[in-house]
Amino acid sequence: MNTRGNVDRRIGALSRHMDDTTRHEDRDVPIARMLQSILDHDCPEERKKLKHVMVSDSLFVPRWNVSVSEERELAFERLKRLCQTGCFSIKDFRDNPLRIFAAHECAALADVSMATKMTVQFNLFGGTVLKLGTGRHHFLLEGIDSLEDVGCFGLTELGYGNNAVCMATTARYDEGSREFVIHSTTPLSQKYWITNGATHAHWAVVFAQLLIGAENHGIHGFLVRIRDHSTMLPMPGVSIQDMGHKMGCNGVDNAKLAFDHVRVPREALLDAHSSVSENGMFTSKIAKPRDRFLRVADQLLSGRLCIASMMISGAKMSLTVALRYASSRLCVGPTGASDTPILNYQLQQRALMPLLADTVALNIGLNYVKERWAAASGFDPSQKISQQEAREVVILCCTIKPMCAWNLERTASTCRERCGGQGYLSCNRFGSLIGFSHAGITAEGDNRVLFQKAAKELIASSQHSRHVKPPMVTQDSMRDIRTLQSLFMTREAKKLSYISDIVAGIGPSQPDVFDAWMYQESDAVQGCTQAFGERQVLDACINVLASSPENLKPVLTDIVCLYAMKRMEDDLAWFMYNNIIPNDVAQCIPDNVRSLCKRVSHHWQVVIDSFDIPERLVSAPIAGNWEDFNTTDNQGEVLGISF
Repeated sequence: MNTRGNVDRRIGALSRHMDDTTRHEDRDVPIARMLQSILDHDCPEERKKLKHVMVSDSLFVPRWNVSVSEERELAFERLKRLCQTGCFSIKDFRDNPLRIFAAHECAALADVSMATKMTVQFNLFGGTVLKLGTGRHHFLLEGIDSLEDVGCFGLTELGYGNNAVCMATTARYDEGSREFVIHSTTPLSQKYWITNGATHAHWAVVFAQLLIGAENHGIHGFLVRIRDHSTMLPMPGVSIQDMGHKMGCNGVDNAKLAFDHVRVPREALLDAHSSVSENGMFTSKIAKPRDRFLRVADQLLSGRLCIASMMISGAKMSLTVALRYASSRLCVGPTGASDTPILNYQLQQRALMPLLADTVALNIGLNYVKERWAAASGFDPSQKISQQEAREVVILCCTIKPMCAWNLERTASTCRERCGGQGYLSCNRFGSLIGFSHAGITAEGDNRVLFQKAAKELIASSQHSRHVKPPMVTQDSMRDIRTLQSLFMTREAKKLSYISDIVAGIGPSQPDVFDAWMYQESDAVQGCTQAFGERQVLDACINVLASSPENLKPVLTDIVCLYAMKRMEDDLAWFMYNNIIPNDVAQCIPDNVRSLCKRVSHHWQVVIDSFDIPERLVSAPIAGNWEDFNTTDNQGEVLGISF
């Protein structure tokens, strides 16, 4: 086999199809670094160190054909190795929560199961102990950082997923023994999908209805030891069942937990907001039981940002693999010879370039939401947060997580398809990333339910006008990003006005609000949040563009315009039905999208370089020298194989 000759032929063909932007690497590298600084946004030293550790340690080389138990131990040992870097700590929620989010972004590049275990250990479990607990619980913080004390988060129940406020687990106070009795009252009250629970967790934050006598004081969190540290056997009365093999993320040890009258000391109540005295007197800083539930489940908000961060990394990995392969895979050209990279084909560009633009835009939008959450997190007691600001942060978190998770699902699935049969091999990453995306779509709140919640909050907080005057648009003005922004604002206002009128009962009919919301206007509810989220992302991109370096602006402008124009194309029927875009302008939008896809395809290498994923972390044969990879009997594994 003439391997060297084939490689030279491929490189030669590629050089003929590269435009000036791709050839002048001395000009591209600074542009890529500029874009990287925008996308990374924060914690550059921590990101650099985490990536260095993962590249340097063979522990992080992917293994594919392994058992579930091996995959779980790999995820755990990898997480422990990252914990040893000191690049992130549970205490960062007080001082610099962006370090926590950055750690999630980096971890997801190496092992999606490790990243999932990280988010439960540091955000859901650790963050809840830090925020809802007091000094009597904070003895665990050092052990959380080191993984000496592994925890899980017992909120979701088999019968009460998105309606957790009605959960059936109880914590009844026994004044005689000064203990709480944690009890799973029915099979439906089993804590379900509990990450870290099946194998590694010593502790759980268990959420339960707090009962004193005949009175229910609502849901509260309790710190419960579920395993003996030395034997790793379940504690008396604690049932732990392994949920087994899943469609993805099998390094995550999910469990079902049940409690049979498990006694815990009175001090197990996480008492930052509510407390119970020795004689059973309940006091709380929060008057209403439902408001107490929202406060105790507060870490779900930051959890959504952790998931969104991981989803963005997954999309970046998918695009890196697919675009590198598309640039090196030669297929039929004008002469009939295999001398043309498939990335040159409009089919490939039309599929991949909008996803590249979406990922960059969502990354910028997520950075904005992270900043907003950090400024209103509540970990710093000196923060003064208005009710309106708190509501806005809830809306943003409930919107950006679904958008990032759906983006990964679309991106990984499309990239897999556009890589043909090669994309079906596990070692080329797409299978694990597709499974990961579906975990992100469901975890920390089902995406569609979160969109419902965001729409409800938007209605409650809106000061929108019922008479929105759309901008005058022409074929020329549609190429201007400010025109696109104005159209996004018009769409959002009209969709919000429509659903607000339905809820207020002042529309053409006056159905029951619940019936309208759940049975009649679900599409309108979802569309309202979608329009809000897409406008927020576009606003964030335009703000970043305004302050970006001049030589980056042409590249970034094309990317942002493609993001916005593709959103317009996807919702074109609505714009035309509502007489916002005339027919002649609507007809030019698909052409604009195709033109932008071609222009963005000239910058693909710059954008991929800005993702800053080290070669050792990509570890997908088709993103490297896939011909060399296939000269050996590798059994679909990359460990010990050069390519």
